Order: sequence, then structure tokens, then C-alpha cells
Amino acid sequence: MLPPTEDAVRRIADDRGPWRVTAYAPAHEWVRGNRVTTAARSRIRDAIVALEQAGAPPEAVEAVRARLEQEASPPSDAEGPWDGRIRSVGIFASPDGCEVLAMTTEAPERLGVGDRYLVGPLLEAALAERPPVLVLAASERAVRLVDVTAHPAREVEVPGMPRELTDVEDLDLTGDRGTLAHLRVSEDPKQRLRSFSRELHRAIEPVLRESDALLAVAAAEPLLSALRETAPEALPVAAAVAGNRDADSVDRLAELAAPAVDELRARALEAQLTRLRETPPDLVLRDPGEVEAAAREGAVDTLLVDPRWREAATGEGGASLDRGDELIRLALATGARVVPVHAAGQVEPVAAVLRYAVARQGG
Repeated sequence: MLPPTEDAVRRIADDRGPWRVTAYAPAHEWVRGNRVTTAARSRIRDAIVALEQAGAPPEAVEAVRARLEQEASPPSDAEGPWDGRIRSVGIFASPDGCEVLAMTTEAPERLGVGDRYLVGPLLEAALAERPPVLVLAASERAVRLVDVTAHPAREVEVPGMPRELTDVEDLDLTGDRGTLAHLRVSEDPKQRLRSFSRELHRAIEPVLRESDALLAVAAAEPLLSALRETAPEALPVAAAVAGNRDADSVDRLAELAAPAVDELRARALEAQLTRLRETPPDLVLRDPGEVEAAAREGAVDTLLVDPRWREAATGEGGASLDRGDELIRLALATGARVVPVHAAGQVEPVAAVLRYAVARQGG
């Protein structure tokens, strides 16, 4: 079961066809152990009832049922423990196939049947993983670069990265504790650590740029300060986990880094809210109807939307749609940035920062 990417969201958002079934559910209800859960069977029944009520032909109903039951059955070759960071699943089924994506966000439970999938909660989950955060776990004796936002967390291969302090020292050292302690108190020990830190930053810089990732550092002092001080101006250390982490697994590193990652996400959201507050009034819309019109025109640069917003809308041929979901789909189609906002009073239920001023309703 894979986490959503923004490309996957766009692919699912663009999919059109009869009898598309969307369900969002708690992860522990959908997959647990080596059996189909009672909750999963109940959700499949609900989906089948919704299809029948919508008028789906029996062959389409049975095809969707088979797809859902297959996805709900745990694979016999499943490897490793369940990733505890996964909170929800998004289920996207049709007579032609079924896809289940794992999400770290707690998506509201929803069920929809129509000619398209509901993508709002899925987009929020994909954006919650961006940008990725890579943790440089370093000591004088061991170095790793770990993607703590991957599922599961994983070590990243870095060509040419020093694996310990002695890799960048032209010295005959055994690597024992006594020798390394001597390095720390010998002539100019801080400069040795700074040289080590510069070499680490030089090695990981291409990886950070390629993945557009933020850098966090896990290290004990004085190496932690050296890594902060020698980081390139364009790729600063965004967060830190204090202490020597040589003995920690990648999953433990992800757990330790989680509060720092959450703080980085909160700062990014606050930056968008500050931008909304400071943008000139003629480039801000808050009325849903005006935002929709501007989005259709391609004038929306950033759409800020409360993902809990639910409002019925009618599409072509009388199709039943979700207004918030359709606005998100329109924003994606026109290249706008979408920012989910749960903060009470900030976005009720939607706001937009425009690329240029537009005519307003009644204006």
C-alpha cells in the first residue's frame, strides 16, 4: 500500500468514467493482521448499496465488489510491520480496477459514487508529505542520511559521503574512543569538526536539491553546532534532533523527528496565512462563488480551503458533486497551489490569492 504523490492525485482527479467509488476510512479498519476486517466488509457493503441506489447495472456492481474484496484481503507476501504513522486510507474503485493509498492524515470518513473520484482528502494527505525531510544522523563514528517522511522511513544512498570523521582526516587513526577523544581536545578540534561538517554538506547537497527536501540534523554537541554553522546559505539546517543517534533505527529516527517535521509543516502553513493577510485586498477573494469564477478563468495563484467543507453541487446532466472537491479539482487543473487549512477563523470555507485582479460579483 503506497502513500499518495501529487502526480497520483492529479491522475485520480482527471479520471472519468461510470461508477467511480470513493471511500475514505481509518487505516486500522481496512487492513489489520492477515484477515479482512469486519469494518472493511461493512464499507464494501455500503459501497455496493450506493452503487445500486445510483442505478449501476449488476455487472458493474459485481465488478466493483470483486475489486474491493481483492484489495481488502491482506497479501500473503506482505513484508514488515504496519507503519504506525498511517492514519487513513483512500479507496478508489471502478469496474476496471481498484487502488488503495495510505495516508498519514486523519481523513474524514466519506463515501461517494459518481463519474469521478473525491480527491480533497487525498490531496491533503499528499501535501502533508511535502516537502520531504531528510535527517542527517551524524557522529564522529557513523553517518547516515534518512528520509523520515518516506513510508516506511529509509536510508538514502549518498555517493562520496564520509562515513566517519577519519574519512576526511589524513591521519592514521584506529577509530577507537581514546583516539577520537584526543581529536576533540587536540589542536583546533572545532576546525576538524567544521571540516568534517563541510564535507558532509558538500556530499548531501545534490540529494537535497534533486528531491527539493528540507534538512534536519540529528547529532550531539559540538558536532550539531558545527553542522548548523557550516550549512550552505541556500540549504540551511531546518530542524534538529539533539543527541547521538548511532544506535537508533530509521523508524526510531522518524519517530524522534516527527515533532520537528510537524513544526516545519506548521511554519509553512503560517507563512501562507501571513501571505493571505498581507496581500492587497484587490488580489484576495473569500466568496466561494467569486473564487470559483476566478479559478475557471485561471486567475487563482493559491487556493486556501478548509478540507472539512462539504456542500452539494450539481454537475452536467444533473450529476451530484461536492462543491469543495470540484473547486480543488479546478485549481489543480489550472496550476494553482492548494493549501488545506484547518485553522478556525482563517478560511471559512475558502480563500484565494489571485494572479491578477478580476471583476467581482455585483462590482
